[in-house]
Amino acid sequence: MLSEFQLFALMDDLERKVNLLVGINADARRRITQLELDKAALEEKIQEQQAQLKQLQKKAGESPQIFLKPKDFGKIVQNNLTDTVNSAEIKQKLDEYIREIDRCIAHLSSLS
Repeated sequence: MLSEFQLFALMDDLERKVNLLVGINADARRRITQLELDKAALEEKIQEQQAQLKQLQKKAGESPQIFLKPKDFGKIVQNNLTDTVNSAEIKQKLDEYIREIDRCIAHLSSLS
């Protein structure tokens, strides 16, 4: 059988553990509340980004699609070239066009 002193020591230990658990519970509840607020903010941000995506898709659908067929490129190059243009300038122009196309592809890839 336990003495009165041992009983009080066990009660004090139990009270300390209960207070510790109450503190842990309060911290967990605060953390849950904060996480729910963060989740709501992120869901709102997702909704905004989805709305922006829809607007951009709509804008992209409305913009005129001016894509030339490959057979038309030869005509354009032939019409734009004059006798005074040398091959270095042609290569430079082609490199500029290729870089611009790469930028367009990268931009379109980032939208999806």
